[in-house]
Amino acid sequence: MTELNFPGARRSGMYVETEERPESAPVAAEAFEEPADPFIEPDEVGDPVPVPVGKTKQEAPTVQATAFERVTMPDLDDEDAEPVAPAKEGFNGFLNQLFGGLLRLAPSAKELAARELAASQSRFEDLIRQSTWTRAVGLLVANKKGTAGKTPLSILLGGVLAAIRGGSVAILETSDDKGQLAYRAEGDPQLGMGELVANISTVRTQSQLRGYTVTQTSFASVIGSTPKWRPPLTKENVLKVASIVDEHFTIRVMDTGNQYSSGPFGAAVEVADVLVIPTMLAQDAVSEALELLEFLEHQGEDAARLARSAIVVMMSDGRPEFKPSKLKKQFMDKGIAEDHIYSVPYDSHVAERGALTLAKLAPATRQALTAIAAGVVAQTNQNVFEKDQNR
Repeated sequence: MTELNFPGARRSGMYVETEERPESAPVAAEAFEEPADPFIEPDEVGDPVPVPVGKTKQEAPTVQATAFERVTMPDLDDEDAEPVAPAKEGFNGFLNQLFGGLLRLAPSAKELAARELAASQSRFEDLIRQSTWTRAVGLLVANKKGTAGKTPLSILLGGVLAAIRGGSVAILETSDDKGQLAYRAEGDPQLGMGELVANISTVRTQSQLRGYTVTQTSFASVIGSTPKWRPPLTKENVLKVASIVDEHFTIRVMDTGNQYSSGPFGAAVEVADVLVIPTMLAQDAVSEALELLEFLEHQGEDAARLARSAIVVMMSDGRPEFKPSKLKKQFMDKGIAEDHIYSVPYDSHVAERGALTLAKLAPATRQALTAIAAGVVAQTNQNVFEKDQNR
C-alpha cells in the first residue's frame, strides 16, 4: 500500500467518523417585533419569549397578554378556525372605533362570554322556530305539590315558544277544579274553560275557538277559567278540548292539577308528548315530583316514556331553599339525565304572583327559559318520532 505523503496525512489516519450527529447549540428564535404601540408604556412591554428549538409553532409558549393585546390570527393549518372579531365593547372597543379599524384590539373576557351567550341563544331560537311536526304536540306541566310553579311555568314556557315561533301555542287549564291560570295570565277572559266545555259541540272554526281564549303579548293563547264557578272537568272534557285545540294550534301546553288519579290528569297524560316538572328548591316539592315519575312508570309505555325523558325545572321564589346540587342528585338517582335538569333564577316579577308578561322578566330569566324551551322542543322531536313509530 502506498504511503500517504500529503501534509497532515498521519493525523487524518487517526480520525474516525461516528454515526452520531453533533448536538447543536441552543439558539433562541427571535420573537417577531411589531411596531411600537403608542398606547403601551415602555415598561409594560415584556421581553420577547424565546421559542425552544425543535418545537413547532403550535407548541410555542404563549406570551402573556397585556391589557391592549391585539387580535391574533388563527392558525393557518386549522381551516375550520374562525378569526376572533375585534372588540366592540369596553375601552378596547372604544379605541378600535376611535382609530377606524387601524387598531384591532382583542375583546375582553366579558365581551367574549356575552358573544357566546348570544350565539347559544340564537341556536336555541333556531331549534325552537324550525322544528315541525305532522300533528299537534302536547306538553304536560305537572307536579303533585301545590305552589311548585306549574302555572307560572306553563305561561312562561308557552309564552317563549309562542314568541319565537310566532304564535300557534295554546295554554290550557286541565285541573279538575278552577285553577289560577287565567289569574296569572294577561287579560280578563269573558269566556273560558267552563264555557268551552259546555259549548264544545258548536265549536268548529278557529275563530269560534279563539272566543274562549285570551291572547298574550307573547302571542300565546290562554284558555283558563272566568271568575265564575265551573263544574269539575272530566276525562272526556279534557280529551275533547285537546282534540279541538289540536285542529287549530301547533303546540298545546297543559297546566295540570294535583291529583294523579283523577280523570282530567289521566287524559292530559294520554295526549302528552313531553313531561315538564317544575319544582321549587324544597324537599317536599322534589319528593312529590319523584312520586310523579314513579306513578307514570306504572301507567303504560307512553306514560313511562314521559317519565324517562322528563324535563325538570328548578325554580326559586325567594323563600329559604335547599342546596340545588342535593336536589338535583335525587332526580339523577331516579334516572333523569343531568342535561334534562334546568334552573330558573329568582325573578321578582314571577314572585309578585300577579299577571306574567315576558317583557317584564329579567334578562337572565328569559335566557334560562329559552334554553328550557329548546330542550323541551328537542325532546319533543325525539318522543314524537318514537311514539308515532310504535303506533
